[in-house]
This record gives sequence, C-alpha cells and structure tokens, in this order.
Amino acid sequence: MKPIVWDSRKCHVGEGPVATGALLSKIYWVDILNNKVLWRDLNSDESGEIETSENVSFVLPRADGGLILGNAQGPDALAATGAIERLPGRPEADGSQDPVPMRWNDAKVGPCGEIWMGTKASGETDRVGLHRLSADGSETTRILSGMKLSNGMDWSPDGKTFYLIDTVALALYAFDYESGEISNQRRAISFDAGAQQYPDGMTVDGEGCLWIAFWNGNCIRRYSPDFQLIDTLEFPVRFVSSCAFAGPDLKTLVVTTAIGDDGWHDEHESAGMTFIVETDVKGKAAYVFGK
Repeated sequence: MKPIVWDSRKCHVGEGPVATGALLSKIYWVDILNNKVLWRDLNSDESGEIETSENVSFVLPRADGGLILGNAQGPDALAATGAIERLPGRPEADGSQDPVPMRWNDAKVGPCGEIWMGTKASGETDRVGLHRLSADGSETTRILSGMKLSNGMDWSPDGKTFYLIDTVALALYAFDYESGEISNQRRAISFDAGAQQYPDGMTVDGEGCLWIAFWNGNCIRRYSPDFQLIDTLEFPVRFVSSCAFAGPDLKTLVVTTAIGDDGWHDEHESAGMTFIVETDVKGKAAYVFGK
C-alpha cells in the first residue's frame, strides 16, 4: 500500500473527503481556509471546484443529489441548481451567538440520515463539541459541550457504535448509537502526548477497523475494533488530515493533507495535495443526508 498523489491542487487545509455517485467515484473534499469545495472523479478524471463566501469545513451528499456545506455560519443546503439555503445552525441550537469566533469542523451523515457536526473555536469557550442536524433539516441540536477540538468521526459497520476524536485531548471516544441518539461515552484510545502527533479525521472499514489520520504524524494508523494498532501507512507530508474509501469496490483510500494551520507549515512539495492508496481492504459507503 503506497500513497500516490492523485490531485495536485494544494490545499491550505484539505479535509473531509467523501465518495458520492452510483459508482462512489465522484470525490468531494474541502479546502477550509481557502473557502473551496473541490471535486474529482476517479474514473473520468474530471475535476472542478465550488467557491464559498466563508471558511467551509465539510461537504456531504444529499439524497436529492445536492450537497450540504459546512460553511462557518451554516450549515447550508446547496441544490443542484446552485441555490443555497441556510439551515439551522449553532445560534438556533444554543440560543445565542458564538461567544468567540467559531466554525464547524469535521462532520458526517449518520445511519438515520442526520448530520453530526463538530466545532473548532479561536479562543477559550466550553461550547466546542458536537451538534446534530435532523434528517429533514429542520432542527440543529447541541449534543456535547466541553471538548477541546471536535474532529474525526464515524460508525462501526453495524451502526451500533459511534466514534469521535478530540484532537487536542488526544482521545478517541466511543458511544452507543441507536435511532439517531448516542449514549454511554467512554474513552477508547488515549494517544501519546509525547509524540506530538495529533489524531485528525478518520474512517471505518468494512471489518470495523479505524483508519485515523495524524496531523504532524506523516501517517494514517489502522486500529482493530478493540483499538489495537495493527498497521501504519506512511506519507511524505506532515499534515495528513482525513481519509475515506471510494470506488465501486470501496478499496481506494482517498487521503487529504494540508500545507498547515495555526502556525504549522509543511515545506514538502506535495503538502496540501490529495493522495490515493490502493488497499486490499473494503471500506464502507458514506451515509446520505435526508430521507
């Protein structure tokens, strides 16, 4: 399994790849700080981008063929026609505006068609945590508070366990998941503080193993369903930010990277580019927002 550069557009902070379409071959991801949604097709090699008016932290597929964009003050529903509708966000969920500058961070669609959205703050606040947008898009609800940097998330193949990373706390949490609700939070992995490698985005494969990207770690690490490290995939760039399985057989791992953020900077010529890795492991398809 060797990473190769698949898309040479350099992202300041590339994040959140997701495979869409009947063949799971149209890949979307974001360049958060450059206010862009990028896309490329694994089969046709066609590519393009969507510019946003704000930092955009995630892009997710809709059942009607549109997209949900994690614009800083969103989320926003983007229709196939290009029309944008702002959906309920943090102010509606929390009853007030953000106390410090904040934006969405990683997000994913859940098994029941809802969207789970983490947050990142520029300043001290206990509001960093997790929100949930209902599957019909009518309501956003705060689920967790008091995190440091809410980041990568995914579900076990049977949909019964939800995983969530707190990057700054160096923790992976597991929760019981049922009917769009989470409970029984427990710390499943505590990462090594001395390594100065920070868990970022993640995906879960069809065997229930967790593939976790490490910021400042030059790697993705694969953990077993009982949270034992079983493999490490090395990259030439420092800031490996997220990953997702794609393609008809779901064996192509698409990996985003970053040039840097918050004082971090990678001088490598491939920093910020998007990689693919052909694996011998089958992933699982992303859930789609809405009914």
